[in-house]
Amino acid sequence: MGGTGLVLVIQKTIFYSDVNPTASRFSIPFSQVKTHDFLNKAETKELAHKNPMQVCLLDPSLQQTSITFNKWVMGNTSLYVLTNTWNCVVKNNQLEKGVMVQLWSFRMNSLLYIELSL
Repeated sequence: MGGTGLVLVIQKTIFYSDVNPTASRFSIPFSQVKTHDFLNKAETKELAHKNPMQVCLLDPSLQQTSITFNKWVMGNTSLYVLTNTWNCVVKNNQLEKGVMVQLWSFRMNSLLYIELSL
């Protein structure tokens, strides 16, 4: 795709809550994030002010989907989450509990893209 700045955000095993259609979200706990440097200062500030971002997700089947990327603070822990169209990603890629995935970020024309790979 010609993107730049490829960064591994997280490698994690999918939990039931990540594929539960009622929850409809993929959690990215801060404690497991490899680096937060994949976000620029403006994006970090927007998320800190509770403003979710729309990003393009490239899923394992190489489908591009607009998805909501947000930061949640729960007590004294924080996490990033992918929401909104996440259930479609789960269904289209037959994601299941116990599968190891990697989430990568990259930039195209300075826009943030997220890639989910198996």
